[in-house]
Amino acid sequence: MSTQSWIYTALSKSDAFRKWLHRALCAWERPVYNGYKDPEVMALIKQVCRESDMRITTAEAFALYAVARAQRTVEGAYAEVGVYRGGSTKLIAEAKGDKPLHIFDTFAGLPDASAHDEGFFRKGMFAASLEAVQHYLADYPNLHFHPGWFPETAAPVAEENFAFVFLDVDLYQSTKDGIAFFYPRLSPGGVLMTHDYQFPGVRRAFEEAGLVPQVIELANAMAMVVKR
Repeated sequence: MSTQSWIYTALSKSDAFRKWLHRALCAWERPVYNGYKDPEVMALIKQVCRESDMRITTAEAFALYAVARAQRTVEGAYAEVGVYRGGSTKLIAEAKGDKPLHIFDTFAGLPDASAHDEGFFRKGMFAASLEAVQHYLADYPNLHFHPGWFPETAAPVAEENFAFVFLDVDLYQSTKDGIAFFYPRLSPGGVLMTHDYQFPGVRRAFEEAGLVPQVIELANAMAMVVKR
């Protein structure tokens, strides 16, 4: 089992241990990144770590923010699938400028895992309240929530083009569905970014889509593809 797989397993078993490990994840790599990264962005990441149960490391959070910010100049909307309690969403909302951000989540946790996924995922993990996430992000304009099972909830954006899409869905089928819907709708120069690329189900979804030769692996479990 990979280090991050062990972390996810531990997070799912004990609330007290989950909170302690969350604080440790938020602190991970701070000494390195505080030395040369944008101090205002690092302050934002630390704030989001304190506010939310964000399941990405400091390095991953910086990569997410930096890529999302760079995509402002590309035509199209932003989207995130799998927002949990809204920590990563807040980083994207800070980075996106005036662009619309479409937010997709079941708000009931994960669906059933498939045979392609590691065994510690279970249905209902990472559930969060839609109302709580909306309240957390209430200060940000041009956010559009699409609660329910993706891609059934994607019809309102079927005619959109996208500059930036972030998938944080953990599982093979959810990743496959996200790629199938969003990659054809990316503008030239648009980015499809994913968390959990180290998991076999997520990686398999990119392989089956024929995108692995284009995948750029980033900090820790982050990876992305740029639409040509």
